[in-house]
Amino acid sequence: MSLSGPPAAIPETTPRRVAGGGAVRSGWLRLPVIIGGLLVVLLALSGYSASVVAGPDSTAASAVNNLGQLAAAFGATLAAAVAVHRHTGRQRRAWLLVAVACGSWTAGQVFWCYVEVVRAEEVPQVSIADLFFLAFTALMAVAVWPPGGRRTDRLRTLLDAVVIGMSLFAISWVTSINRVASASTDDNGGPLGLVVNLAYPCGDIVVLTMVLLGVSRRTDRASSLTAVAAAMALIAVSDGFYAYIAASGAFDPGSVTGLGWIAGFGLIGCAALAGVRLPAPTPRSPSSFLTDPRGGDPRARGVSMLPYVPLAVALIIVAVDRSGDGTDRVTAIVVIITFIGVLVRQYLTIRDNAMLTRHLENRERELERQAFADQLTGLPNRALFTDRVVHALEQHRRTLRPLGLLFIDLDDFKAVNDTLGHPVGDELVIRVGERFRGAVRAGDTVARFGGDEFAVLIEGDDALGAGSRLVECLRPPFALGTELLSIGASIGLAEVTGGQHTPELDELFSQADIAMYAAKRRGKGQLALYESSMVLPEAADLRHRPLLIDAITNGAIDCVFQPIIDLQTGRVHCMEALARWRVDGHTIAQDYFIGLAGRLGLLPALTDLMLDRACAQLTEWSARFDRDDLLVGVNVPPGLMTDRDFPRRIAAVLKRHALAADRLILEITEDALLGQTDAAPPVADRLRRLGVRLWLDDFGAGYSSLLSLRQISLHAVKIDIAFVANIHTDPAAERFLRALLALGRDLGLTVTAEGVELPEQAQILRSLGCPLVQGYLYAHPAPAAEFDHLLGPPPPPKPPPIPPGGATPATVQVANLPLEEVAVDANADNIAVR
Repeated sequence: MSLSGPPAAIPETTPRRVAGGGAVRSGWLRLPVIIGGLLVVLLALSGYSASVVAGPDSTAASAVNNLGQLAAAFGATLAAAVAVHRHTGRQRRAWLLVAVACGSWTAGQVFWCYVEVVRAEEVPQVSIADLFFLAFTALMAVAVWPPGGRRTDRLRTLLDAVVIGMSLFAISWVTSINRVASASTDDNGGPLGLVVNLAYPCGDIVVLTMVLLGVSRRTDRASSLTAVAAAMALIAVSDGFYAYIAASGAFDPGSVTGLGWIAGFGLIGCAALAGVRLPAPTPRSPSSFLTDPRGGDPRARGVSMLPYVPLAVALIIVAVDRSGDGTDRVTAIVVIITFIGVLVRQYLTIRDNAMLTRHLENRERELERQAFADQLTGLPNRALFTDRVVHALEQHRRTLRPLGLLFIDLDDFKAVNDTLGHPVGDELVIRVGERFRGAVRAGDTVARFGGDEFAVLIEGDDALGAGSRLVECLRPPFALGTELLSIGASIGLAEVTGGQHTPELDELFSQADIAMYAAKRRGKGQLALYESSMVLPEAADLRHRPLLIDAITNGAIDCVFQPIIDLQTGRVHCMEALARWRVDGHTIAQDYFIGLAGRLGLLPALTDLMLDRACAQLTEWSARFDRDDLLVGVNVPPGLMTDRDFPRRIAAVLKRHALAADRLILEITEDALLGQTDAAPPVADRLRRLGVRLWLDDFGAGYSSLLSLRQISLHAVKIDIAFVANIHTDPAAERFLRALLALGRDLGLTVTAEGVELPEQAQILRSLGCPLVQGYLYAHPAPAAEFDHLLGPPPPPKPPPIPPGGATPATVQVANLPLEEVAVDANADNIAVR
């Protein structure tokens, strides 16, 4: 139990940083401390004045000094009780001991005042008051006893205690104890009186030794410990003078000796009042990221020499004493010079150790800075930022304090590095970090994870507003040398409100990451708030990757069909094969799993599977319905149009199913024509010589050009749904579609219109001379068995030619309706479903 050990009972009164920044004012400047100090000074001046004016042996001086000592001790007791109330744990127990010690001295002084002031009698040489006075010394020794530590620390403390204690004893021996011990027992009030008179200075030596040890081991609370040390020194001086004078039998209660007790207890009371618990900074490890807890205080070096100060003083006093009596001066001088040499040598050793310690501390701070700060920007790195987020989550768990986590990725930063060089890119990163710090509050944390990735922790309710400011702060261009650069950022925000359950760290990071990728998909310079429906494509890939590999390997991909209708005859001209994949009863979006197959390099295997399924089904339909004119179409990814082995595999499939090559349509997208004009034509020529038909899918949706249409040999094009959707409501769209149909005819290409969903659209397409159509008006993609009714009935015989002006209905079968007929009135140019 100690006033100096961690956690020390004497609280920290030196300036230190608090959570909001800045320093806390020293507790010694508090109003109660100032008032208490002034009262102590007033008491001391009163005692001194009474001794000077009335004389130390006067009744008035005795009463003033005794009552002043009582008031000072009682005030120290009250102040220590206040400190007990303000502190907890070990600090409270230590201050409780101080309060009891001061209370014990107060009780002894009450008895002393009763005898000398009230009864006007002289207190005996040994009285009940001595018991209370000595109890004070014992209790204070326990209160300031230094804490234990490692074995080497305990040994060092013991050696320091021996040095300090023996030095103080030597000083006391020369100044007072020698006189007390050499006095006769009659002068000391008998053997008991001698013991009591010796107990005062010896007990004070023990207390002073403990306090000086505490000061030498603790630099962060030195102000309060120094006050206690000074107080005990004053009390020890008074006790020593009291023992010295009492041994000679000439002690006067009104002498200035009592001023040491008044000042000593006054200092203890002020230390207790100054030891108020100050606002503590919120703990965040590592605590020494940017500041050294000791702040490079030179006292940390000076206190190492503190145990040798009493030794030096003792040598001086002993030297003066020995030089005065004239006995064996040479030996005394030699011993003194030897001890001085030892002290100087020890000082040099301590100075070297202090320099080494400072070097190691600087090196440690540098390593800590490198471990927890980004080397380029000086911002916190991922390690420190993670620690801050963990603390913020703990605060939310305890107090429901909201927080927001923002992940930031700079847009087009790679282009800056590749175009202008990495030095410009590094300078841009530094400037971006500066703008980010200026866009948030001082208590928020901006970190750099590396490259062009930043993160921001917002503690409070301003997360969404901070995200908007971070986006806006990048709007003004950056002037970097001669370059003027504009750059944006995609920001994902994961917000934790006060009413939400506290998420785990990994969960919160994942949410911010998902929101950031969602912002990137929306465009540049966007802020996206996390929603539970958001999922990273990579996260979905992790689950579906092995399932898709197994499905393609084992043929577990479904093949559905959608018919292409001949508008003139109403018959099914072609069946387009489409891949469908179901997982746990749920259909996976076609765009997603086709893209996943591409990322896994499985598109060739998936295409081969669809080719085999489509050709097998066409063979079965041909045999059942005698439809040798029916064609089947399969979508081909762009990469296969540069695969020189692809025509060979096509030939093998046709041979395996005994199909004519001209009954197979390969639908390629415009991507196959972009950047592949040198590699694709040879493969297309081989397929055409084989007899396979090549159709261009989604014509007009991409970036194809007429030159590309010339460089690859095509049979037909499928006009994208975007050109068909509004032809029944927008005359301009109808005129544009008419031009596309005319272009196809002029190039010798058969044209198919996709996305036909309304009879009005079909009517206009027929009037424009579009030969083939496909869309939901006729059929949705469905399994092969659902099209038996469309493929089964034979076509009706062609009617005789219609004379001019005549009108006879033509029929076209509509899928998903039980063989109903769509009557087209040639004159009225409308469609009626029958």
